[in-house]
Formats: sequence, C-alpha cells, structure tokens
Amino acid sequence: MQTPFFSVVIPTLDEEKTLPKLLQDLNKQTFTDVDVFVVDGGSKDKTVEIASQFAKEHKRFTVLECNQKNVSIQRNMGAEHSQGTYLIFLDADVRIPHYYLECIHYNLMKNGVD
Repeated sequence: MQTPFFSVVIPTLDEEKTLPKLLQDLNKQTFTDVDVFVVDGGSKDKTVEIASQFAKEHKRFTVLECNQKNVSIQRNMGAEHSQGTYLIFLDADVRIPHYYLECIHYNLMKNGVD
C-alpha cells in the first residue's frame, strides 16, 4: 500500500451531530491522497456507529476505539496508526472547504517545511 501524503486524526466523544458533516467534508476533498482516523474515547451516543458505517463505505476512513476519554491520548493513538507523510489533527465539530487539503499541499510544495 502506498503511503498517503496526509493522515487526518479526529478525536471524538459524543459527536453524532457534528462528525458526519466533517466526514463528508473530508470525503469531498479535491486532494485525495489522505487517510482518516476517527479515534473515539467512549462515546455514549451513535458516534462510533456513524463513523463505522462511513468507514465501511469509504476505504480511506478508519475507526479506532480508545479506552480513555483524553483528547491527547486519542490524538497520539491516531498518530501511531497513521502512515501519512504529514499529520493533520481536526476536531469533530469543524467544517472545512473542499479545497482545504489541496491548499495545504500546495503551500507545502511551494514553500517547503523546515
């Protein structure tokens, strides 16, 4: 399997209302060399069910379940599973435009990184 350019890590906890919008935003990106990890910290709502259904339909998405409700531990868990050259951490309640990853990629290629 080819290493993706980006890995996106999303820690979640009871995000059934907001997470689907972000997952759709990520699925509609114009830059598609990306994998996405939803790392749940023990949600009591349908967050895991929603994310798992999305992952079944879209192979670039993975759901991980963390036994601790700690956003830092969840981010680290997602980072450990990721294979992307660059990591992007997003909260489940954000929205991003369809060109978000493309703009980051463009700027990395144009300006480089130290």
